Amino acid sequence: MKSVTKASRVNNALQVIQHMNDGMSVVDACRMAGMPRSSFYYIVENNPESIADAQAIIEANNREQLGLILASKNEILRKVISAGLADETKPKDRLAIFMKLSELADGLTKDMGIDSGIENQAHEFLKHGPKLVAAKSRFTATERTVTFETDS
Repeated sequence: MKSVTKASRVNNALQVIQHMNDGMSVVDACRMAGMPRSSFYYIVENNPESIADAQAIIEANNREQLGLILASKNEILRKVISAGLADETKPKDRLAIFMKLSELADGLTKDMGIDSGIENQAHEFLKHGPKLVAAKSRFTATERTVTFETDS
């Protein structure tokens, strides 16, 4: 029974950590998980291996989910394209699924610190901007003196 209680407390501590990763303060995260703050600190201090093991399992699960999403993303895109041509399928439904998978994949890659190559290239371009060269426009008006004769 003691191990079940310990596992439950470690699970609550992991919930607090997850809320904190989402941007909550320790106080708010503990309140949300229904755990006193002192208990959270006690569990983290006295069970670091349990917390680390559970976080490793969560990270492995996130990596597996990311792999599944990335593996199926191209197939779904193919179906979205073919569904766009079919009369019986609503393309907006499959497109909504594809967009949600893209959002999940982006979130998981961000959480895991995996950068997109295209995103890095865009950041590099934006840092330097386009190369500008000073030149004279061929459409620039030239100065000329025009004399008008009037009949006065």
